[in-house]
Amino acid sequence: MSGVRGLRVGSRLFVALSLPVFLSGCLLGPDYQSPVLALPASYNTVAAPGGVSVAATQLAESAPVHAQWWLLFGDATLTDLIQAASQNNADIQVALARMAMTQSLAVQAGAVLYPTLNLTSSATRASSGPSVSVSGVSVQANTSQVGLVTSYELDVWGRVRRNIESASSLATASRYEKDSVSLTVAGLVSNLYLRLRSLDAQLLVLNDSVLTRTHALKVAQAKLQGGLVSPIDVNQGKAALAASQANLSEVTRQRAIAQSQLGVLTGRLDLALSAGDVRALPAPPLPPEGLPASIVENRPDVRRAEQELQAANARIGVATAGLFPTFSLVGVFGAQSVAFSSFLSDQSTVWSAGIGLLQPIFSGGLLQARLEYAKAQQQEVLGTYVKVVRAAFAEVSEALTSVRQTLQTEQYLTEQVKAATQAQELATLRYEAGYVDFLNVLEAQRVANEASLAFVTNRSARLQASVDLFKALGGGWVAKP
Repeated sequence: MSGVRGLRVGSRLFVALSLPVFLSGCLLGPDYQSPVLALPASYNTVAAPGGVSVAATQLAESAPVHAQWWLLFGDATLTDLIQAASQNNADIQVALARMAMTQSLAVQAGAVLYPTLNLTSSATRASSGPSVSVSGVSVQANTSQVGLVTSYELDVWGRVRRNIESASSLATASRYEKDSVSLTVAGLVSNLYLRLRSLDAQLLVLNDSVLTRTHALKVAQAKLQGGLVSPIDVNQGKAALAASQANLSEVTRQRAIAQSQLGVLTGRLDLALSAGDVRALPAPPLPPEGLPASIVENRPDVRRAEQELQAANARIGVATAGLFPTFSLVGVFGAQSVAFSSFLSDQSTVWSAGIGLLQPIFSGGLLQARLEYAKAQQQEVLGTYVKVVRAAFAEVSEALTSVRQTLQTEQYLTEQVKAATQAQELATLRYEAGYVDFLNVLEAQRVANEASLAFVTNRSARLQASVDLFKALGGGWVAKP
């Protein structure tokens, strides 16, 4: 009979211990589903207003852009600056540290899914006086114990797994945040470098303007000595030359500032770049025809926003599981003895095993408030995600428009520079021959100078629009086969 009774007790204990294990497949809270947003199927990359359009064949033949899109500018200095920024920029270092922090938190969350095992040991010596002892004499005793203590929380309702899901999503989001910061820094370096090269080109134009106006002034002075013109021509020539020299000095100042800002971005405070020319840089290829609007999903900030949404969704499950009881298994195995000689014998063995339950009964509405907070937070993060996606779509559209329009403007400016240069040369020759007055020369010089500066400014804007497009697309696109 004693054997049967022991079997029944063992069976009940087995059922009590195994029931939570069987229930551990339950996972409370909503499973994540990626939001579906209403976006156009593709971007309009062909049509351009104003009578000038980008040929569809040109778009179709565009090369695919890889992650290192800055290589398409074919400038070794730009590539070197971006590599330096990726290693030295403080914002990227901060993002890397945050990524390491969130990854550590994800490991901590995952560790709860496994049981803990700890070693405990102690040795004590106790003494009781005659008045305390039953025998009326002093008693001294030694006690030694050592054991392994284990505990394990059964994830019956999926609280731990949802917490792991949340922490893992945040860790992934931090990685995308680092990618987003790197993309932003690369864009800042590129645009600032293009501005510096634009200032270099402006310096070349202004130097040519100084030479041209110096020559015109000498011609006017020679005519004045010959009595062919009045002093007004000479004074006008001096004023025009001084204006060009003043502009040259101002652009030189702006270049020095741009170079200093590049040094801060790249961590090279002693940066010194030789002169270049933005007009010598090749324009990157245009995106392929029918660029899908869904390409914005490749942007690191969009991916980060979705990972944060997934984390917020998982936190609803964590808060929901908090309303239900928690089960835990505990166990101890070791040895305890009052005599060291018998410490390692079977008679000193001690062990215990059990299951615990903690059921919330009253918390003043705390647990329900946590659940409502998690739901509201999920809606907040969802709104942020929608905002990021829509902003990404708008940025791509704006960048595509800028690329198209600056290309169209460049076609007009090319003709303007050619015509203005020819007009300047002709006006100078006619003035030297005495057919026109000096105002015609100054006006022709002004128009030619402004046309050349406008071309430089537009070329810089066109290349910067390409940089903005790469950033808006998350680093590039994939061409159609």
